[in-house]
Amino acid sequence: MRRKNRKWAVLGVGVYLLMMWSAYRWAIHQWIPEGNLFVKMERDGIRRQDETRAREAKEEMPTPTGEARLNAAGPAYVAARYDASHVAFIVTNETESRFASSHVGRTAHPRRVSAPAKAWAPLAGLQELWEPDEEAMHFFPEIVQKTKSGEPWVLNVSAAGSIPVLIERVVTAPMGCSLALGFLASVPATDQGIFAGSGREYFVVRHNAVELAQPAVAGNLGEMQWKSSPTSARQIEAQLNARMREELAKMDARLAANAGSPGVTSLPIPVGDARPRLKEWLHADRALQGGEGALEYDARAFRLTPDGAARLFVRARWTLAGATAFLMTAWFRVDAGGASVLLWTDASWAEALREGEVPVSIGDRLEFQSVLNEFDADQDGWAELLVHSYDARPVSGSAGSASIGLYLYTDKGFVPLKQALRREEKAPEACLDP
Repeated sequence: MRRKNRKWAVLGVGVYLLMMWSAYRWAIHQWIPEGNLFVKMERDGIRRQDETRAREAKEEMPTPTGEARLNAAGPAYVAARYDASHVAFIVTNETESRFASSHVGRTAHPRRVSAPAKAWAPLAGLQELWEPDEEAMHFFPEIVQKTKSGEPWVLNVSAAGSIPVLIERVVTAPMGCSLALGFLASVPATDQGIFAGSGREYFVVRHNAVELAQPAVAGNLGEMQWKSSPTSARQIEAQLNARMREELAKMDARLAANAGSPGVTSLPIPVGDARPRLKEWLHADRALQGGEGALEYDARAFRLTPDGAARLFVRARWTLAGATAFLMTAWFRVDAGGASVLLWTDASWAEALREGEVPVSIGDRLEFQSVLNEFDADQDGWAELLVHSYDARPVSGSAGSASIGLYLYTDKGFVPLKQALRREEKAPEACLDP
């Protein structure tokens, strides 16, 4: 380099270094909620890595292989403990109106089945049973006509345990405004100790046993003890809030698209119903997006999969000024290091609230969904769950319906194994036409 150009080269390098130093000083003083710009870039990189790992882990999640075996065994029905030695189960829902002058009501003389002193399994609604006489039998569905007294069925009572039950009689049960048909079955004396010792009130009954997986997986499925650490609680709350905002954005997009509909904005609201209208929901949702909602949740830990890692069932509620504003259930996996990773969620109750399909009272307590029992009938290491839900999409517009369904658990969601036992929570007088 010529001597006369050297000073310009040194000056250029100096200017470049001065610019870089000024840019650095400027960047570290650009404070944003996450910190300075470099801190934000670092955290964004870490977050992208975490999201990539979570996405890859989700894509690699094993899925259960037992759905075909469970379906091959035939229909599975929800059975409820009726007394110390009997279960009741429904095979046909809503056969006819409860107060119609139907074949059963017109030709038969049903007899009330003696009720136990203690009311068991209230969620199933099978405390009141009636036995129809022989005159009504030829009006009943094929499954009822072909099932004979004394016929053995298989009752799953625990994760890997089952006992026989013997069909005792055909019964009808009021389920809201309709009648349902099913059976009362007795537990043999030799198995009553197992039945009493299960401590559960809700079971699954099948006509045929489920074929076992080969090789069978010896697991200890069921609810387990788990205590949340402060770090785990923060992880759960952060992921719940993030997912709530994601779901809320999608719901609000649909609400905004319908905001101008006269049918939506002028829907009649029953006297005494505090359900917000559509525009009020949009206003409330802006407050939730802004972090004004108070989060309340509970968590139960289960061992449901062959890997033995805990799965957390979380029921969450967000309130504004003490009123329910958002409801969601979520499932988490607890990793070996104790980190809780969100797997999947269900926010259908929150959407139903905004569409006016359920009353806001559904969120008064964290009981809008519950796990009642866990099974592994084919012993492949993946659990089937008996789940009670207050319906976010009630049948026939009824806002007071609930269901108990059997689902195969997967890390991507529930797989329904049978039509749920569904009932409307209506008093008899509400079924009569005015």
